[in-house]
Amino acid sequence: MAKPEYDKAMYRLTTMICRLNIGEALDVKELAAEFGVSLRTIQKDLNERLSHLPIERREEDGCYHFIGDYRLRGTSEPDAILVADLITAMIRNVDAGYTRIADNFLKGRSFSTSCFLFHLNLEDISACGALFRLLNQAVALRQQISFSYRNNKGESKEYTVHPYRLANLKGFWYLLAYDLKSGRLKSFYLKKISAPIIHPGNFQIDAEVMAELENFSAVIFSPWVSEDCRTVKLKVGGLARLYLERNLPAALQIDHEHDEALLVSMTYFAEAEVLALVKQWLPDIVILDNQDLAEKLKNELEVYCRQAVSAS
Repeated sequence: MAKPEYDKAMYRLTTMICRLNIGEALDVKELAAEFGVSLRTIQKDLNERLSHLPIERREEDGCYHFIGDYRLRGTSEPDAILVADLITAMIRNVDAGYTRIADNFLKGRSFSTSCFLFHLNLEDISACGALFRLLNQAVALRQQISFSYRNNKGESKEYTVHPYRLANLKGFWYLLAYDLKSGRLKSFYLKKISAPIIHPGNFQIDAEVMAELENFSAVIFSPWVSEDCRTVKLKVGGLARLYLERNLPAALQIDHEHDEALLVSMTYFAEAEVLALVKQWLPDIVILDNQDLAEKLKNELEVYCRQAVSAS
């Protein structure tokens, strides 16, 4: 499912406003490369869509910035107030400590007047706030970073990466970064990162990595960015059909509907995603066109049954 154009535009405009509000000067060419749009689109953003803000172009380098010491503290425009309320209500789900800061930054009024309530089921990152801020700085300033990363087996490995985004995937926080050793875009679970070191200097944004990141964000249903994207055919019946028809995940696409079952395609990055879905709805989902996956599922179920019998 492609990401709606208005979502992309809102994200782009919000990012530009936030950067202007912390005193950054915006380079049109860099923005166009970062967001994967034309120079004309960025010019239209600055000269038309954001024309209500006091933005001026510097003669010496052509960059755009807020006039003087202007900072966005609030506005009487109804749509702007609505957006500010939405942002501040969502920020509360990231870290409770950010709410006061966001309140002062965006509106200068109490959260008790907000009209919105979100339960986004985001993991608590208050214990690793320093790491979160450091990674955010590395992404914003395009700084190369090295760190130790603990895999699922508890083993640590050293990585040197170009950080591109902090992402929340299914409630968990990840760093999306280009791994210099493997030459691939990968995802790193935030709480498994330790001993980060910022390198001097700045890296150049890679247009191919940005394009890959854009494609990933359009189908953002999996944290396993480091694996190849694949597809498997599934037959879905019983209770699984009743539920999934009404709550179709982004990774599933209905190919055919029959009286007894649905035939669907599932896009996945890691085999664990498919196996988890099938095991959740046993025996109502059957793997149709991947014998290796079906065999892995069978072996895992046999191990589980033996362990269950031994434990009883």
